[in-house]
This record gives sequence, C-alpha cells and structure tokens, in this order.
Amino acid sequence: MAGKKLRSRLFGFKKSDVFDYICELDEKAEARIVEKEKEITELKDRITDLEKNREAIISVLQTAEANAKKMVDSAREEAEEILTRAENDAREKKELVNREIEIKRKAVKNYYMNENKKIEQIRSDVERMRESSLEAIRRFEAELRQVGRMTENSSAYVNSAMEYADRGTNLESFSDAERTIPVHIVEPIGD
Repeated sequence: MAGKKLRSRLFGFKKSDVFDYICELDEKAEARIVEKEKEITELKDRITDLEKNREAIISVLQTAEANAKKMVDSAREEAEEILTRAENDAREKKELVNREIEIKRKAVKNYYMNENKKIEQIRSDVERMRESSLEAIRRFEAELRQVGRMTENSSAYVNSAMEYADRGTNLESFSDAERTIPVHIVEPIGD
C-alpha cells in the first residue's frame, strides 16, 4: 500500500483502509520476521558450523602443536645423539691420532738413539784407530831412529872396510854385521 493513500472520513481515516494498511504492514513485518528468522537460523547454523570448524581447527592446531612439540623434542634428541656420537667419534679419533703420534715419536726417538749409539761407536772406533795410528807412528819413528843409529854404525863399518881394501889388507869379520836388526810388524787395527 505504499502507493495507496489512506482515505479520510469524518473523524479520521477510513477504518477499512487503516485495517488493510495495518494488515499489509503486519504481513510485510511477518514476512520480514520470517525472513529474518530464516537468516537468524542460517546464521545460527553457520555459527554452529563455524564453531564446529573452530573446534576442528583448534583440535587440528592442538594436534599440530603436539606433533610439532614431538618433532622438536625428537629433533632435539636426535641432534643430541648426533652431537654425542660426533663428540665420541672426535674423542676416539683424537685418541687414535695421539696413539699414532706417540708410536711414531717413540719410533723416531729409538731411531735417533740407535743412530747416536752408532755415531758414538764410530767415534770410539775412530778414536781407538787414531790412538793406535799414533802409537804405530811413534813405534815406527822409534824403529826409524834405531835403524838410523844402526845405519850410522854400518857406514862406519863400510868406511873401515873400504880403508882396509884401499890398503890391501884382509878384512876382518865384523861381529856386529851378524847382529839382527829388530823389525816390528804393525798389526792392523781391529774393526
């Protein structure tokens, strides 16, 4: 009745028009109420669905949070195990390397000790040889001096013999000529 006008009468509007207008308004209001109740029902259903979804989401989030916590805890435990294994491996490798270094250090020390012993033995041998050589040289020089003295004596004998020969006299035998000249053999120095 939006386009209709209420007709007037004496003492106001016509009752039937007012009644029709009110009925029409009532029907429209009723229709709007039904529509709004339908919307309210739909909204309530939607709210219920949203609450169910919210509860499902909360449940999923709680499950995801629990799973994430489990995964973090599991990852932390795994990382700690890996770290422990790595530390143990590193410690074992370090101990192995230290043992190898100690073995090699001992081997090098033994090698140098043996080489030093050999060098000391060679020094000792060289010193003995030097002392033996010096002693042999001293003995040789003493022998040479003795031979030199004997040679001096023998040249006097030779000169005497030549004088006799020049005079034409017979030579007398020289008792000193039969004397043996000591000869010393120098023995090689032992190894």
